Amino acid sequence: MSGLENIIKEIDNKAEIEAGQIIADAKEYCDKYMEQEREKIAEEVAEFEKKAQQERELYASKSNSGAEFSERNAVLGAKQLNINMALDKAYEKMTSLSDQEYFEMLLKILKANVVGKPGEILLGKKDLDRIPAGFEAEANKIAAENGGSLTLGKEAVDISDGFILRYGMIEENCTLKSLIDTKLEQLKDVASGKLFG
Repeated sequence: MSGLENIIKEIDNKAEIEAGQIIADAKEYCDKYMEQEREKIAEEVAEFEKKAQQERELYASKSNSGAEFSERNAVLGAKQLNINMALDKAYEKMTSLSDQEYFEMLLKILKANVVGKPGEILLGKKDLDRIPAGFEAEANKIAAENGGSLTLGKEAVDISDGFILRYGMIEENCTLKSLIDTKLEQLKDVASGKLFG
């Protein structure tokens, strides 16, 4: 092996090590960010619970069953409104992330939704215009880890954020609003359990 080949091999090895560290750092950052968001939502739910407890105590003194029924409906409506406000706030935070944080989040969403077959990842115009270098390769790497492959669609689809996964005739909507809506009932059940539990 010539000296030039040794130098090239050493550069390749260093680049591979640095790329692995960058990916590990990005994953750690995303994990920390998601944990912080979970903690914030837990704090908000605890605050909602405290307010709901105060409301229950206020209305508990009423003996009229009609008043109690109205109270339960009012408290439930307030709780649902607070849950919706918290979800709207979470959506706003996700859409206002820096480009780097936003695309790291998309990769985490991809990891949770990718399947083990060839497919295509489709983005909206706004995201196609700001996509970072290496995103397609990283998405394909995640797909390969799950036994599949992904290519990046070159044409924009009519979505404002997130992405669509297309596997032949089947499409999976991974826009942020869709993911929040899908989890909405589950989140309401969790919050309701904490609030009424």
